[in-house]
Amino acid sequence: MKHRFLMTALLIGTFCLATGCAGHVIRTHESVSRDTTWIQFTQKESPFVVNGLVGGEHISQYRLLGFEGERYRITGRGEDLYMNIFHGNGADAHGTGDTYVVAVIDLDALITVELSAHPVSQYQLRIEKIK
Repeated sequence: MKHRFLMTALLIGTFCLATGCAGHVIRTHESVSRDTTWIQFTQKESPFVVNGLVGGEHISQYRLLGFEGERYRITGRGEDLYMNIFHGNGADAHGTGDTYVVAVIDLDALITVELSAHPVSQYQLRIEKIK
């Protein structure tokens, strides 16, 4: 099982670099059961799209730094996928199921998208800045 997750992580990284979403990535951190990726939209306006595999005890987190007046559409798709959006007091989130719109209402906000599944799910996460 560990080898499958390792191979998947390598493929995801290769896919991200090949499709250009690496331009959004500020930093990544991988641990045994949690992977965290920080992204931004300051230099690149195209959507951030990533395909991955999550399940069991493993959780993938994507953290987006947003600024006042910005809005983002966040869509997560995958069989048996659970997606949670955490935004603190600096943003409002509206949506159901697999799509949410998050609006930053304070000076800034750290928006966290957390993906998990039981037992396992291949997923696609798409985050786009909207007007």
